[in-house]
Amino acid sequence: MIAGIALAGAIVIDALYSLATLASFFAARLTTAYLSGQSSGLFDHSFTTFLIPTYLLWSFLQAIAMAIAVMLVHTYYGYNAKGSPVGVGVATGDPVRTSLLVVVVITLVISRRLRRVRQVHPVRPADIPKNEGRISP
Repeated sequence: MIAGIALAGAIVIDALYSLATLASFFAARLTTAYLSGQSSGLFDHSFTTFLIPTYLLWSFLQAIAMAIAVMLVHTYYGYNAKGSPVGVGVATGDPVRTSLLVVVVITLVISRRLRRVRQVHPVRPADIPKNEGRISP
């Protein structure tokens, strides 16, 4: 039963995240090209230059992971709720706090993984040009 809930959530998140991503792309184009008066070619150039498809895939996987984790946390607490009003209140508050923590951990893990995928090397002191032709303080 838990696997069915996770599968149903993954299917719903696929559709919702895809629609939300497309809506955000179209809204950005509408705002830039039509409302701000910029050329659509400028938007298309910036969009294709700075949109990295790998990052979009990682964000898609992150949204699926977070949704499934939140559903599993809330399902666990819901099934283990006690019968009294206090038990229902605890079964409402605890999963909210737990799922918040789980979402932050998932974001941290995927962000760290993404950092390793596209590693940016720091500037070493040897790469900094010498003070050529300038007056030093």
